[in-house]
Amino acid sequence: MKTEDQEVLVTYFVLCDSVITEAGTGKQSLIGIYSGLLTQAFPMQANLAVAVGLRVQSPEKREITFRFSGPDGTTIFDSPPLPANWESVPQSIQVNGFATVQISLNVRSMPFVSAGNYTAAVLCDGALASTYPLTVQLQK
Repeated sequence: MKTEDQEVLVTYFVLCDSVITEAGTGKQSLIGIYSGLLTQAFPMQANLAVAVGLRVQSPEKREITFRFSGPDGTTIFDSPPLPANWESVPQSIQVNGFATVQISLNVRSMPFVSAGNYTAAVLCDGALASTYPLTVQLQK
């Protein structure tokens, strides 16, 4: 079991239209945050942007992945390990006692085959860290 100072806290996790990361500062701007999609017909595909903020208290590099599951729980998408700037973490921890890590991911042509509640998930070292529900409905 990990101690509290080894834990990773997900400070935010959202699906949106676009994530813009400012060069130099790494500041993220999130555009079009949503929790539901409407469609006129199934199947459909959508482009998604994923934004994740982490608070870490140890310099240990982590493997962060993203998973997307359908209403029946089947996995639709599993990402490879996501790139993150872990090099600045030790210095931030030394100065502040913690560090923040920001990750963004663009997913193109995510398939949706039926209406229902889909689940986006962030995993840290293979363990579930956070989920984000996405409702997909037929437009009336």
